[in-house]
Amino acid sequence: MLRDITDMKDETGKARSTRPTICYLTRGMLAPPAEGFHVFSKNVIEAVKNSGNARAQVLSLESPSAAREVSRDLTFLSARLNSRKLPSVFSTVDDFLSSASMASYVRSSDCDLVHVLNITKEPYAVVHNMLRVRKPLLIHFFHSPQVLGDDVFFLRNLAFRAGLYGRLHGNYVLTSNLAMLRFLVEKLGANHESVHYTQCPIDTDKFKPARNKDELREKYGIPCGSPVIVYVGSLQPARGLDVLLDAFKRITERFHNVLLLVCHPQRREERIFERMLYEQIQHLKLRRNVIIQGLVREVVDIYNIADVIVLPLIRPYWVDPPLVLLESLSSGATVVTTPVGAISEVVSDHENAVLVKAGDAEVLASAVAELLEKPDEARRIGQRAREMAVRRHSYEIVAKQLVRIYNSILDHQD
Repeated sequence: MLRDITDMKDETGKARSTRPTICYLTRGMLAPPAEGFHVFSKNVIEAVKNSGNARAQVLSLESPSAAREVSRDLTFLSARLNSRKLPSVFSTVDDFLSSASMASYVRSSDCDLVHVLNITKEPYAVVHNMLRVRKPLLIHFFHSPQVLGDDVFFLRNLAFRAGLYGRLHGNYVLTSNLAMLRFLVEKLGANHESVHYTQCPIDTDKFKPARNKDELREKYGIPCGSPVIVYVGSLQPARGLDVLLDAFKRITERFHNVLLLVCHPQRREERIFERMLYEQIQHLKLRRNVIIQGLVREVVDIYNIADVIVLPLIRPYWVDPPLVLLESLSSGATVVTTPVGAISEVVSDHENAVLVKAGDAEVLASAVAELLEKPDEARRIGQRAREMAVRRHSYEIVAKQLVRIYNSILDHQD
């Protein structure tokens, strides 16, 4: 395949005569994504493709029914599993068979570098090296080291400590979390030249302030005269929604017509938390003030409906910094959140968001009430949030960072 000639330079100043061809490995990109790492993976690909400074191949593991719907005009390539249907799609055997299928494709590809996004990374990294796929491997982590103790990351924790990333096999690591970068280099002894960092990309042209706030409220049946607090995200306890409800009870005592709009993906595994949510609403006698919206296709509308968006995380969640935080900031929303994980890397208190102590309902209620009482201050914070998002997280900015990283890695291969 012929490649276009460019005059792009990498971060060392060395001119490269060709655009690199990057093969992105993904999973489940044809179904509506419900998790942040799916959306961030899509954003990475879109940002680089839009930049024109690199060529993109996309290999995505999809269900056979979804794969049949792929148009030849799309760059998404479908990889079908070569195994029988197993009890769990996330089983170790299934992951290794899927990885072998992907590695076989990558080995015959003309790509220069493989960027692993939201597929299961540990089996693929092993298979990539076992099959001697002679392409540099850049493995992208969207979380922080604080979550490695969770059951879902047990295998990853072992892989980190065994030196699979950034220390053995010549693999490169990309993280969107500075704490993860320090963890790999300082705690696990990874080569600092093998560990890279970039911001999470956000489509700032899509997630932007809307001028028709009243029309949006009418569209979703929200009274225009009522203050609206919004929560978007999972119902997992780590997200702190129970703390928000306790705080909201205090807020209703000062603003009788205030509303809390809760938008969550309504996944099957969260039904137990959904029942707990309804029980707490009933116990606090908040049925008239809380609206459960469920999953909203155009979530940017919800960000623009809000007077205040509250993200009361108790501890870092699996995607860190949270997707909802970055999309809210890009939309120019006024956000109240907690300084856990990478959130404190993104926002500054009363500059582009308001930070409060995690788990403290009284402090949270006071901060939100103050913003409702001072709309000018809330607007100022929202404007600063939008400016920061465009300056640090726009596709154009992050794509430049990514292409510099790609070229730096490829220069080390020469």
